[in-house]
Amino acid sequence: MTHPIIQFKRRDSGVAAVEFALILPLLMMIVFGIINYGILLYDQAVITNAAREGARWGAINTSAAISCSGTASGTADPCQIANGYTQANLITFGGATTSTSSATGAGTSGTTVTVTVSYTFTQIGWIVGSSTNALTASAVMYHE
Repeated sequence: MTHPIIQFKRRDSGVAAVEFALILPLLMMIVFGIINYGILLYDQAVITNAAREGARWGAINTSAAISCSGTASGTADPCQIANGYTQANLITFGGATTSTSSATGAGTSGTTVTVTVSYTFTQIGWIVGSSTNALTASAVMYHE
């Protein structure tokens, strides 16, 4: 006859489930952290491209001095071009897709057009914390 304590020590059923339950929260934080960081880098690339689009528009389409800023989107100035680009392409987690742009430059050949785009990125929040990152990009192009 075997002793009940020895028989109890030999049972391994459920050990894998307990280990998985202990590791799952850490694994989920790592996975969602990677997703969050990837989207942060993607949004940085979007605002960089938005600044380039606005600067290119300003370098080609104007013959007057450029001075604009704000959050409006449209096709009237480089700031609106950049903001429209960000509104169409940013990935957010329920936050605003509004970026702020500013542009300066002269409308004569050989001068530069500078467009700066700013955006506040809000992280996922329910796994990795609800903090924000200020993203900024600037592009300079010569007026043609």
